[in-house]
Amino acid sequence: MSKKPKNIPFKITEKGSLGLLAYGDIGLRAWREVKKIAQQKKLNEKK
Repeated sequence: MSKKPKNIPFKITEKGSLGLLAYGDIGLRAWREVKKIAQQKKLNEKK
């Protein structure tokens, strides 16, 4: 029987974490996307 990795939800914040660095490129891409969305929200709130 093969063991499949479990999909564990991980909350990504705008500040990021060292855990994201452990995921490498995938973690950095996800963090950049969250950061981009947060910046867009801030710009929309100022309008």
